[in-house]
Amino acid sequence: MRILIVEPEQAILKELEHILQGIMGEAITSHCGDIRTARNWFRKNSAPDLVFSAISFSDGVSFDLFKSISNNPPVVYMNANDRFALEAFRQNGIYYLLKPLDKKEVAKAVSRYRYFASPETAPAVDEKFQHRFLVTVGKQVKLVKAEEVAYFFSEQKIVYLITVAGNKYRTGFTLERLEQLLDPALFFRINRQFIIHISAIVKMIPASKSRLQVVLRPDTNYNTITSFGRTDPFYNWLLGGFSMP
Repeated sequence: MRILIVEPEQAILKELEHILQGIMGEAITSHCGDIRTARNWFRKNSAPDLVFSAISFSDGVSFDLFKSISNNPPVVYMNANDRFALEAFRQNGIYYLLKPLDKKEVAKAVSRYRYFASPETAPAVDEKFQHRFLVTVGKQVKLVKAEEVAYFFSEQKIVYLITVAGNKYRTGFTLERLEQLLDPALFFRINRQFIIHISAIVKMIPASKSRLQVVLRPDTNYNTITSFGRTDPFYNWLLGGFSMP
């Protein structure tokens, strides 16, 4: 696995390399200390498997760097506070680490990369969560794996499962029961109507009163704005807290 670290602080760089060596000894790391060097690195090298990048540099911000790169690699952003967290996820960041780095959080970032890159190589699933669902298709019953689910939504007291492929199935669950069954690392209830899978998020748009409109794939015409009281937990979940409200 090839990892690029874009980080101006030598102490953070050495700490991250040490943590990554402990988590995944097979990783080959390269590093750049500023935006100009990183641009040159991408011109001369094929894209890495994963990037860990600071955000603010003396010669610019990393968001501009990754906007200019075709075939963008997955990026774990790092910063001293959560000021840029929302923008990081708008820029398709897969994780947001706070400095000073925490080994457990770095491990979670690597696990999330492995999940998105290849679900079958992700760590073994926790058996206390439900990973398969039986849904009805006419008079037949179909098995749907949790990783195939984009989101669940409720309409007139019926909860539907929408797959990544856009298929819609009726379930026998309530959203409250699903909150107990689903893996909170992957699913989050954003409002009274929706529980979403993290991979279904396309982007987030600021809405009224500090709430967020979550744009999903497959697209939906229903309300996907975070509820009052759920926006901050959702924000923390995106940062890696993995907590359900």
